Amino acid sequence: MTEQNEALPLKFVVFAASSVVIPVLNQLLQQQQLAGVILNSKVNNDLYQLEQQLHQANIPYIRYDPAQLEPVAQQLEAWQTDISLLYTFSNILPASILNKAKLGTYNIHASSLPKYRGAMPLYWQIRNGETDSQLSLIKAELVADSGDIVLQVPLPIHPLDTQQNLGASVATQAVLLIEQFIAALANDTLVPKPQTGDISYAPRVNQAPMIYWQQMSAQDICCAARAGNSTLNGIGMLWKSAGQQSVIGLLQATAIDLPNYGVPPGTVLHVGEPEGVIVATKQGSLRLDVIVVAEGVYSGLAFANRFKLDAGVQFLSPDN
Repeated sequence: MTEQNEALPLKFVVFAASSVVIPVLNQLLQQQQLAGVILNSKVNNDLYQLEQQLHQANIPYIRYDPAQLEPVAQQLEAWQTDISLLYTFSNILPASILNKAKLGTYNIHASSLPKYRGAMPLYWQIRNGETDSQLSLIKAELVADSGDIVLQVPLPIHPLDTQQNLGASVATQAVLLIEQFIAALANDTLVPKPQTGDISYAPRVNQAPMIYWQQMSAQDICCAARAGNSTLNGIGMLWKSAGQQSVIGLLQATAIDLPNYGVPPGTVLHVGEPEGVIVATKQGSLRLDVIVVAEGVYSGLAFANRFKLDAGVQFLSPDN
């Protein structure tokens, strides 16, 4: 063992922006390895919930202010930080903060890096129909998500996963990842490896994409609906009724092995029991399972009955 390893338990400071981190915080707290938490500068409901739980548990924390870095650096020193852990934290840290922890700064990222670097790896992996991924622990660098890979654990993606489902899997697997990390530190067996392979990106998405019926297959639409369920209201469908256009949120759909009979993509093929609402796509057909509108959330068939959606009606693409 190295001199540092003989001084275990190490002191972790977690940089966080979401309540997803709570299982890892509890893990470190139980092992008396949590020195404190630094919260993301952007405030939202999830971060507020995390802050309330930190306060109730008497876990020390401060807020990160990118315009006032000295208090953050001073707090890291005061906490005698051995390892800084970035987990759901979206601010890019400068070298002055990255280098403060004695044993370095690490980042948890939910993808098989270098694939899906960026702010929303879960969304884009679901949207692109991925079925297998990994939760990666990497060295944090000035270029986001570019550091050497330290450890990885499997992150399977279920065919019906949404971001929330997959986020829960991440929270569970992160505990295992940190457990293995601590063990490897104690045994001095960490071997960081450079990222290899093609780089792809997972940029932030702030609003639901729209269905382009002439371009998207049934499977494309199903995956995009799941990826945006429910944070983005799924994927948008453009519908013209009574001379007015409106956008309907499709939260869940199922690809159906049914011929489209040569009708234009976006045309409603069938409305009724037991099949529900079936729509033609570029490739194959699609059953509309769950729809959200201002009036509420409906099954596809309930929506059709309530708003008089009949076979032969055509959903539009934004460029129509």
